[in-house]
Amino acid sequence: MNKKSSEKFEYLIEYIENNLCEEISYKRLSQILGVNEYTMHRIFLFVTNYTVAEYIRKRRLSMSALDLIDGKEKIIDIALKYNYESSQAFSRAFKSMMGFLPSQINDNKNNIKFFSKYELINEEITDEFHYHIEKDIEFNFYAIPMKTTIKNCHKEAPLFWKSNYKYIKGKSEYGLLEYDKTCSIDKAIYYIASKERFENAKELKLKSSNYIVFECDYKDSNSLYKFCSKIYRTIIPNFEYELEDLPDIEEYLENDKLRLYIPIK
Repeated sequence: MNKKSSEKFEYLIEYIENNLCEEISYKRLSQILGVNEYTMHRIFLFVTNYTVAEYIRKRRLSMSALDLIDGKEKIIDIALKYNYESSQAFSRAFKSMMGFLPSQINDNKNNIKFFSKYELINEEITDEFHYHIEKDIEFNFYAIPMKTTIKNCHKEAPLFWKSNYKYIKGKSEYGLLEYDKTCSIDKAIYYIASKERFENAKELKLKSSNYIVFECDYKDSNSLYKFCSKIYRTIIPNFEYELEDLPDIEEYLENDKLRLYIPIK
């Protein structure tokens, strides 16, 4: 991130930190970054590797553990303090993260899984990015879907390609990553796709949109994941454009080249 983007993101993290005991508005977080909510969610995910909701939940539960150790407040009061509707809901969330109930804190002081505040690693834009903008593109694909998560897609996609490549071999090759519409959880759908019809595929039409198109050498799925993550950390926060709620598109070319289409408004 450049200095301006880093300052905005650091302020966003501080805002979350200072409001863990308050209702945190996604709209306010978006205003801090100067983007719409959808773009904010996607930037946050690629910068921290956590969804906004997941990050806030982990920070609240971590701070609640310190309050429990302090022993000055009742469990129900701590639950309400960190925006849980009941002690039962708080206890379920606490056990899911820590592995034990809030009432068992005294026997598990050395077993707390404390989730620290995110510290931004500054990363400058380098000259390795080659991109341009294409307008009013309408993609029509034939595709096979796979349920995955954003974090695991780069591990699962190669196996998915290996299992289904026989159907698409000799045709145009695309990969599509469709995020959960709210970006509140780490769910995604990855598609193997082609512009030509192939066995087991269903038609998938994307509405007309503008795209930032990046070009790079393709080595493997892991390097592509790192490339995408760096784009979201360093490039996207500096664009004046907002992201469109459409899949990111990978176009596989000859000689191990790749085009990455990121939809924008």
